[in-house]
Amino acid sequence: MISLLQYTKRTENVESYEKEKVKIMGIVILVIVLAGLLILIGAANYMVDFSIKRGSGASSAIDDSLVEYDSPEQEQIETAANAYKKQVRAEADQWVEQMNPEVLSVTTEDGLKLQARFFQQKGQNADNHLYSILVHGYGSSFDYVEDYAKAYYEKGYHVLTPDMRAMGGSEGTYIGMGWLDRMDMLLWIKTITDRDPDAEIVMHGFSMGAATIMMLSGEEQLPEQVKVFVEDCGYSSDWAELSDKLHKIYHLPDFPLMYAVNVMTKLKAGYYVSEASCIKQLAKNETPMLFIHGDMDDYNPYYMLDEVYEANACQEKEKLVVHGARHVMSAYTEPETYWNTVWKFIEKYI
Repeated sequence: MISLLQYTKRTENVESYEKEKVKIMGIVILVIVLAGLLILIGAANYMVDFSIKRGSGASSAIDDSLVEYDSPEQEQIETAANAYKKQVRAEADQWVEQMNPEVLSVTTEDGLKLQARFFQQKGQNADNHLYSILVHGYGSSFDYVEDYAKAYYEKGYHVLTPDMRAMGGSEGTYIGMGWLDRMDMLLWIKTITDRDPDAEIVMHGFSMGAATIMMLSGEEQLPEQVKVFVEDCGYSSDWAELSDKLHKIYHLPDFPLMYAVNVMTKLKAGYYVSEASCIKQLAKNETPMLFIHGDMDDYNPYYMLDEVYEANACQEKEKLVVHGARHVMSAYTEPETYWNTVWKFIEKYI
């Protein structure tokens, strides 16, 4: 028979073993959790730099992830649109060289020097009060809106084409994805209104530039001189935009990476992805807005058009859907329809 002393020692050994086992398991779990957290932080850091750091080259990866439509009709539409785009862009390049626009600059609250080109009317239109601010898209610069600038100028508008932060000739390391840029646009608007308090301004944005002006539309300090918004293929929110690209490029779900990216963006770029919403800002908008989207756009998916249109509180709004148009291609796919719609809408309010 086992003595009481032997039994007690054996029990103590078992308890000691169990405690040691629990301790080891706790350490293993802690190591796994910490390793997972470090991996998540590393992945979030990579995603932020890949998505919004200047010169990251994300646009190429996004382009590679897009749908290629296997349709003779769509191929014909895109071939014609690309040919027309090449033509008008070449004409616009020559026009800009001849115009020799004035280079303007502003300094943001966080100390960045931003640059823009200003095409001022001459001759009989020199003293008019019509202005357009053209807001380019992600990873580009004023060069990509030259043909739109030419169209507005020929319509009698003074035209301002800013380079957004971290793009073109403007300073900055991280792209604002529309949220920081909405406040930068207030600086450019002030640049115009300081020159001409009677200015009547059209804000026309493309892709991320379209998101920028939609986010701007909900700001209380929006000057009364801004009369019309024209948004061309914008997205519904920064979260939706980055989530869409996360799914398309990496085939990953939102959780947990998007939540880590949200915090990392705040740490590195100064804003939360989750706060940057066109839908929330449009709910406060009081300025007329024209919404344009191509029904074959999967860069900023076509379904986002209805989301932003329905969210817009101002009832002075219209929607133009261009059949067969890919991303930022509506003006080249159906140029006559595009510009007739734009001018007709603007002229209701200016």
